[in-house]
Amino acid sequence: MYTIIKTDLKNILRDPSLLIMCFVPFIMLAVLRWGYPALLTIWPEISDYSTLILAMFCITGSIMPGIAIAFAMLDEKDQNLHVVLQVLPVSFKTITFYRMGIIYGFGFLTSLLLLSLSGMEKYSFMHTLLLSVLTAATAPIMALTPAFFAANKIDGATFTKALNFIIMLPIPAFLFPGIWNYFFMILPAWWIYYAFANIHNSFHLWMGVLGGLLMHMVVLAVLIKIIFNRMKSFA
Repeated sequence: MYTIIKTDLKNILRDPSLLIMCFVPFIMLAVLRWGYPALLTIWPEISDYSTLILAMFCITGSIMPGIAIAFAMLDEKDQNLHVVLQVLPVSFKTITFYRMGIIYGFGFLTSLLLLSLSGMEKYSFMHTLLLSVLTAATAPIMALTPAFFAANKIDGATFTKALNFIIMLPIPAFLFPGIWNYFFMILPAWWIYYAFANIHNSFHLWMGVLGGLLMHMVVLAVLIKIIFNRMKSFA
């Protein structure tokens, strides 16, 4: 795992565009901590949506380091290094799972950073931990999809934009109440917004966290099965 981290970081450091992605969460933190209070003085009504805004920033921020790793993996694909990875003493599946763990770890730390230092909401340590654990679950999905299904970085950027749209799609469900909103439950991101929106209701919070983790695991399991089946067909 140490070797994988070192190699991925080296590839990211060589590419300024990938390096910038790793700093996006810190830029978001600055926007939330200093820009958001200034916005409230101009538009105080937006305070009603603080929780949704924080959730959106946490999701987006947590996936950025993973996206940088995904683009580094696309570089490996361009250089046909993914073929070499399949014949190493460590299996390609093991390397992929290590990378998933690394991506999830970065996502967790990023979400923890934004929740703890943004100053938008005051959550207990347990609430911050639960929300970070849930939010970071999006990061491996967002990273693996472009890394394995995109042909190059341009395709990867297209995949990333499409996935970002899907992440934002559940937001109207919390702006316009109605029974129809529950149709969005099939989207993993809906559970994250639901958990944030019900942070002060223990039952609904736990339902959002557990339901969200389950949905993310189902999507990730399907994604991994498709990826490894594709790799077998290419072998």
